[in-house]
Amino acid sequence: MTAVSAVVVVTLSLFIVVQLFHFVNQRREDYARQLESIAYSVRQPLTDAILQGEVQRAEDILNNLLPVAFLSRADVVLPGELQTLHARFPTERAVPAWTARVFNLPIRISVPLFALPQTPTSTPLAQLVLQADSYRMFQFIVSTFSTLLASYFLLALILSVAVTWSINRLMIHPLRAIIDELQNAPPETLTQHRLTLPAHHQDDELGALVRSYNLNQQRLEHLHAEQPSALSKDDNPPA
Repeated sequence: MTAVSAVVVVTLSLFIVVQLFHFVNQRREDYARQLESIAYSVRQPLTDAILQGEVQRAEDILNNLLPVAFLSRADVVLPGELQTLHARFPTERAVPAWTARVFNLPIRISVPLFALPQTPTSTPLAQLVLQADSYRMFQFIVSTFSTLLASYFLLALILSVAVTWSINRLMIHPLRAIIDELQNAPPETLTQHRLTLPAHHQDDELGALVRSYNLNQQRLEHLHAEQPSALSKDDNPPA
């Protein structure tokens, strides 16, 4: 039983881990697509504001992204990693270091800003960097893990109850009936005793056990029937 329980726990853990990473990867892709959509929606007006030197207009464009709930960072970075403009997002709540390392957080994209007309040899004026809120992702991971854990272990509990009930109905109860029948058999009729074949067990191992017992009893009865006749012949030798 301990070995079966260990196998069940390991199997459920593998299922939970695989599905957790699958769902997290789906959410990462969804966040990345949304970040790209947001970046390309402000890319051209932000480029125009930078080319015309309108710093306040560029900051206003970035600050207009504040209502996007899952955003935690929006920066304009010049070549050489020189940050010039950024939106005034609230301070992002920290997530455990191991979570960020395992799930590769934060989710960040960088979109180049080009002056028009853009040519194959054009160099970007700057990079628009957008980052998703890692704490929201952490909340999603915890919620998904909790749901998977509860669902799979509830399923395991239901299956355990169903399997236990089935084993009791199909094996334990018929075996107890056979044991009671053997214990209550009269001693003087042991050689004539036959077990009752349990219902719905004609073609399984339990039915084969009962038939084998009855066959052995039949052979034993024939053996006992032959022994008195043999003894009577020995007691009356020919004249």
